[in-house]
Amino acid sequence: MSKETVTDAQIARALGLYAGMVDRVLTQPQRWLGLDDDPPPTAPFPARALDALRDRALGEVTPASPTWSDQPLQRRVDWWVTRIGISAGLAAATPRFAGALADRVPLQAALGASAAGLAVCATAREHGRTSPDQWVPLLSEVLFGRRLATAEPPVPAAAEAEHQLDADDAEDRTDDPPAVGRGRGAQRAARTVWRLARTFLGLQDLLDERPRGNLLTRAAGKLPVVGLAGGWLDERAAIRKAARRTASLLR
Repeated sequence: MSKETVTDAQIARALGLYAGMVDRVLTQPQRWLGLDDDPPPTAPFPARALDALRDRALGEVTPASPTWSDQPLQRRVDWWVTRIGISAGLAAATPRFAGALADRVPLQAALGASAAGLAVCATAREHGRTSPDQWVPLLSEVLFGRRLATAEPPVPAAAEAEHQLDADDAEDRTDDPPAVGRGRGAQRAARTVWRLARTFLGLQDLLDERPRGNLLTRAAGKLPVVGLAGGWLDERAAIRKAARRTASLLR
């Protein structure tokens, strides 16, 4: 199937499910994006360094803080971009530990799209677009460069969306992302991004249009072992780019 044969209805169905699930993630980022657990003193250096980065980057004012709405719009968006970049960006980059072999992982492009899509929805949410069905046309345009011409997209109810995120049967576990020195919080984020990415499996032919980092970080992501760092930089750049595109569309 080429990208020309993927219909607007197919895109709307997939993005409707995705947006419904993301609504639960953004409502409870601590639960779904993880990385709030302090690593034990015996944790390896990467886990302790990531924890220090998180604490320094995110600060004390979060969406759960009573003063959150008093923060300037751009600061709130930047908080989400940073949070998503640290957690979802790292989760999306995990297969890059294998270097260029990661390109053979069916979900690799979908993982990147799901991380960037989180930034689209979070940015829209802070701009006052709080309903998941309002995110669908933005997701389509930012991730796929496609304007939808369909009716209101089907978005699952909150309970169904949470069930999709929280599925934990044996079949799900066999599809979970590989662990590369992650703590429990990072594992939660990886499972969330992995499950979000599945909603894009029927849209594989559109995923080359998703936001990406620069050529240098993309090249670094093809190297074994260090590809994880290069892939993370690539995904973080894509997340920032997705947020900027969304803000531009909303203005």
